[in-house]
Amino acid sequence: MKKPRYAKRMSAIDEEVLELVVGEPAHGGACVARDGGGRVVFVRHALPGERVRARVTSARSRLAWADAVEVLEASADRQESVWPQAGPGGVGGGELAHVVPAAQRAWKQTVIEGQLRRVGGPALFDAIAALGGVRVRPAPGDEEGSLLHRRARIEAVVDRQGRPGMHRYRADEIVPLDSMPLAAEAIEELGFWGEATSWSDLLRPGDRVRMVAPGGQSPLVVTPRASFNALGEEVEIARLQWTVDVMGSEYVYGVRPTGFWQTHVRGASVLANAVMRAARPCDGERVIELYAGAGLFSVPIAEAVGARGRLVTLEGDEGAVADAGENLAAYGWVDAYVGEVDASGVFELSGELEGSADLVVLDPPRSGAGREVCASLARLGAERIVLVSCDPAAGARDLRELMDAGYEVRSFEAWDLFPHTHHVETVAGLVRAR
Repeated sequence: MKKPRYAKRMSAIDEEVLELVVGEPAHGGACVARDGGGRVVFVRHALPGERVRARVTSARSRLAWADAVEVLEASADRQESVWPQAGPGGVGGGELAHVVPAAQRAWKQTVIEGQLRRVGGPALFDAIAALGGVRVRPAPGDEEGSLLHRRARIEAVVDRQGRPGMHRYRADEIVPLDSMPLAAEAIEELGFWGEATSWSDLLRPGDRVRMVAPGGQSPLVVTPRASFNALGEEVEIARLQWTVDVMGSEYVYGVRPTGFWQTHVRGASVLANAVMRAARPCDGERVIELYAGAGLFSVPIAEAVGARGRLVTLEGDEGAVADAGENLAAYGWVDAYVGEVDASGVFELSGELEGSADLVVLDPPRSGAGREVCASLARLGAERIVLVSCDPAAGARDLRELMDAGYEVRSFEAWDLFPHTHHVETVAGLVRAR
């Protein structure tokens, strides 16, 4: 039996500092460099082309991970970090806070292209290149500026002293936060961060707390025991209301305070419009949607296929399916099912469609749909498939599986809905090859 391989965490005693010239971005928020012995080092908090001193934080075999702690030769794309507590040795979730916004999008473009080439293969890379290649776009309103206050949902954890914060990157330690500049202004104005705030009496060590601010509404603070309004008063709210503009129509969604919803203040609208452009649902069509959540895509698809059409959705989270049921209540030709999204689930769902599928839409988790689900979709023989991906490697892998099963990529969009992080969303439209 083989022993599992773990990266060794560096202690203060064996701390290693390297001088490195930094190369291109890698998937995950670091750049690639090589030390004097040829070892590959993944360097966070650096930029391509920079010369830095980097402190090694972990190592394994011929690989190491490091934080840039001193910049000897800076890139023109470097800026003062907009969130210093996410810098070297700090919390996760802001690893590109030192990069100007346009360069963040260029960074993500490089990463997507690399994953398409290495994971997806030459055929996939060439197919997307023939469509115009990869271009990471900003959400409306994000074309310039600092891109702060874009997150409508923030998660925090309370340390032993009762202070809210976040985990140090790849560590169990909680770092109390002084501020959270990426949060929507309504959340930042709660005065939640720091010591001895007005929220201290409502929190307990170990609490996981969510702050959420639907557009135009007062923020809500959700603790394991109760929910509170901006004044710290306990309230009971079954569902928060999110208003989304999709293809010129306005839809209102109800989602549990603890339920999943896009983090960026305009993220839901950006993705729903991108999916509709790629899917092109028509009156009377039969549609399958997987990983459907609370119904963000389901509602405009239901509207498009109309009463002569049919839509069946599958989602593993019972609470999300309950939300979807409420959001889809007006559409009698739609059924939302709860269950595991696997080969069996896809087969059973197709039986509820009462005919062959014209269109399949799927928005899998960060790990992707996987070979089994992609193969099951190919057997359905739908004319069109739309794949939403929040991980470039998993997205490239799923696209390769679908291409190998007889589909061609006809559209590809990439969106920066997570400014100051390495995360990026893609939406690909595929058609069955003739």
